[in-house]
Amino acid sequence: MPRSNIYQHRIAFSDCDPAQIVFFANYFRWFDTSSFEFFVACGVPPWRETAEKGGIIGTPLVNATATFMNSATYGEDVKIESWVDEWRTKSFVMRHVARRGETVLAEGQDIRVFAIKDPEHPTRIKAVPIPPEIRALCE
Repeated sequence: MPRSNIYQHRIAFSDCDPAQIVFFANYFRWFDTSSFEFFVACGVPPWRETAEKGGIIGTPLVNATATFMNSATYGEDVKIESWVDEWRTKSFVMRHVARRGETVLAEGQDIRVFAIKDPEHPTRIKAVPIPPEIRALCE
């Protein structure tokens, strides 16, 4: 298995719907946070630092899917394990598994790109080839 990182979150009451189970959209929020934490754990500087140097401003999401297997509720601890499943030219596939103990709650997959501010259109961003130094840190 490729290099992975685990992000831990204690489910808050506000993470739940009226049935007191985690509202599905929160898994996507946690997957996004886990993705960022993966890069930090690999030694990649925070995006604000890379952006200040005229480089990468982040890894915007271009596609996200999830499968929900078991419910969870407030007060429980969930661990999200994340890793890069596939490196492409300008994009990469990130996988996430959310667990409560050994029980899999949800699995997610997202496709992201490395982006810079578009020099030709200052209000837009532009996907760029994956920086080899970042890929090397994360493999």
